[in-house]
Amino acid sequence: MNHPLRGKSFSAAQSAKVSIATAELWPALTDKPAKHSIVPGVLKGTRELPLFCNPLAIFVVNWVLMLVALSFQITYVTYPTKGLPVLLFALSLGSFLFGYLVVRTLLPRWPTHSEAVPYSLDVTTLWQINLMLSCAALLIIGFNWFFSGAPPALDDPASYLTYGRFKQALFPLLVVVTVNSMLDTSRWRKMLFSIFGITGLALYMTRGLLMVAFFQILFVFSLKTQMSKRKLYTIAVGCLALAVAAVTLIGNARTAQWAFLEYLQIRHKYSDWPMAYLWLISYISIPFSNLCWLFAKGNFHGPTLSFLYPLLPSFLMPANPHASIHNDLRIIDGASTYLAAYALDFSYLGVCLANLLLGIGCGWLVERSLPRNILVVSMFLTCLSFIFFSDMFTPLSTILQFAIQSVVQRKCFHWGSSPVKGMVPE
Repeated sequence: MNHPLRGKSFSAAQSAKVSIATAELWPALTDKPAKHSIVPGVLKGTRELPLFCNPLAIFVVNWVLMLVALSFQITYVTYPTKGLPVLLFALSLGSFLFGYLVVRTLLPRWPTHSEAVPYSLDVTTLWQINLMLSCAALLIIGFNWFFSGAPPALDDPASYLTYGRFKQALFPLLVVVTVNSMLDTSRWRKMLFSIFGITGLALYMTRGLLMVAFFQILFVFSLKTQMSKRKLYTIAVGCLALAVAAVTLIGNARTAQWAFLEYLQIRHKYSDWPMAYLWLISYISIPFSNLCWLFAKGNFHGPTLSFLYPLLPSFLMPANPHASIHNDLRIIDGASTYLAAYALDFSYLGVCLANLLLGIGCGWLVERSLPRNILVVSMFLTCLSFIFFSDMFTPLSTILQFAIQSVVQRKCFHWGSSPVKGMVPE
């Protein structure tokens, strides 16, 4: 004979189990610092870092890829001669190396950077910050869904450029949540946060930012893992292949193949190439070709400070004083590498100054930031990895992400071989 309370007791037991599981996944937000979960770890010293974490190597590889991709002459309007591209490469490399070597020579050496750096990670603070950022991102997504309709991925993929508002704030939030989820020790929280961030970026059809997130994850992983360099190179190649596949899938979803071939003026002999190759080669070669055409036209009328416009919110951004230059059919899709704004304002002087400052920044990164400023360093290396396409250092969205990651780094990472006083290890 069944006991009348047996069913209730079973339900109560199940509820208790669910409550315990939920408490483990999302501990009380009011936990005192003494109850925070602390995880010890070690960052690689600069001697142990793979070559793709070296800013000088990234810079040189980018320029070599631009020159090689340009040689394919993949479009009918690709810049036809070699003299100007080689000149821009020589000026850029020379200016970069000057700034890089001067900084590394003048700054006093920090020999401890070459050795492994122990740290303690406050996982509780990390996931609490991620939760707050996710809520803020969800509010913006909901706002845009209510006032602008369904996101491009669920409605009209072609509307990705004009869809919604507050994207300068939304995209950094989604990228930060995705990247920082990889540091979480809970597999469930890691999965939930990463899925949320990647899904949010995919809804807006932002393949560029998806690649940015993947690159930052790769750099963070490479700085903190104890894997050998050989394994890291294998992982890097796999991540690159995955990123190219994702870019191709999203690109094909929002742009029909015939439209891609026509808009980018792809030569007929390349039209039957796999789209993955066409996307990759065209997106490396076309911006460099555009930059060369900017110099070939030579219509420089003095500085306008337009290179500072990306620092402003979109509703305050003045009209582009160089907009008319994009009416030239030889300049495709607007992107002209990281040098476009400086070249249009200062001509060849802009090329030298921009690369000089970039070299100084990379020299500082090697001598003062690697490996300790792991989150900010991963952002900087990612921005450097995309110089073939555009200037990712100055947009407001990048500055916001730098600010967020600086706060996360200061709040969550504690340096030294022992945990911070008043906290207990996980």
